[in-house]
Amino acid sequence: MSVNPKDRLRAVLSGQAGGPLLNEWEAFAPVFNDPVNQYLRAHRKEGQTTIDPFGVEFAWPPGQIGGTPHITRDNKAVPDITRWRETLRVPDLAAQCRDWTAAREAKARIDREGRRLSLAMMAAGLFEQLHALMGFEDTLTNFIRRPREMMELCEILGEYRLTFARLLVENFRPDVILSHDDWGTKTRLFMSPKCFRQFLKPQYLKLYGYLKAQGVIIMHHSDSYAETLVGDMVEMGVDIWQGALPSNNIAGIISQCEGRIAIMGGIDAAIVDRVDSTEAEIRAETRRACRDYDGRGGFIPAMTYGGPDSYLFPHVQQYVVDEIDRYNLETYGAAR
Repeated sequence: MSVNPKDRLRAVLSGQAGGPLLNEWEAFAPVFNDPVNQYLRAHRKEGQTTIDPFGVEFAWPPGQIGGTPHITRDNKAVPDITRWRETLRVPDLAAQCRDWTAAREAKARIDREGRRLSLAMMAAGLFEQLHALMGFEDTLTNFIRRPREMMELCEILGEYRLTFARLLVENFRPDVILSHDDWGTKTRLFMSPKCFRQFLKPQYLKLYGYLKAQGVIIMHHSDSYAETLVGDMVEMGVDIWQGALPSNNIAGIISQCEGRIAIMGGIDAAIVDRVDSTEAEIRAETRRACRDYDGRGGFIPAMTYGGPDSYLFPHVQQYVVDEIDRYNLETYGAAR
């Protein structure tokens, strides 16, 4: 028995229990060639230190998998929160991002195929953008010391991200938007739930409220501990929490939410995605996630990274994908 991934995704989003599990990203077709993502990431080059459109310094050492913000005392894009209006550079996305031909063509091909949903990406998230502009320490202390200025800055960045979303929707209408924002470590949030609800949640209510009204499926990536914010994610309109680490009580979340949010993740990267991980280790952890979280509905087994094909070591993915297929065949008599 073969199951159309789009049909299975609908069952997952409804919280329907039983039936074969989706295999990682099989229901989603990435469209990451839109002009906004191209513009925002064009500066990233391996072996170079560059400046992004916000004025944030990015360092990409040779041999590493990607670039990250490199924040020092002397290069902060917003060095003083009380003077943020004087230093903040907000990119004019509408002016810079005009040619949508490639994204529209990709969307049309996906629609003709009829088995997957088009997936667009929005990164970096609100909290990620804040600490890229001023560093972690300033971000977290300014929430306490300078709440008025931080709220104003959050509102400006929230409007920027809303413009980003509108450009995606108005120009090629993706079925799903993968919105990034990491909110914690493996075992703790970076901030209190109260702080999250004061500064970040209002902007997500606006952004995700707009996407909901447009019929877009909202996939929020946060590969961190965030189980204490699941109720907030539901209120914000998140359809899929992507990146859920097994340090969260995934089984409990699925049972408590009763189809209001799907959980995608559960496979521990620290166990499987290592240069020296064995086939047996990879299969055992993948099987554990399928076994522990299946049967309740609303679960998609996957690695917790923020996009398709983002494994660090190339030998890993084949075993993860094959083990999910084996589980589905043994449990449900289903194959892709």
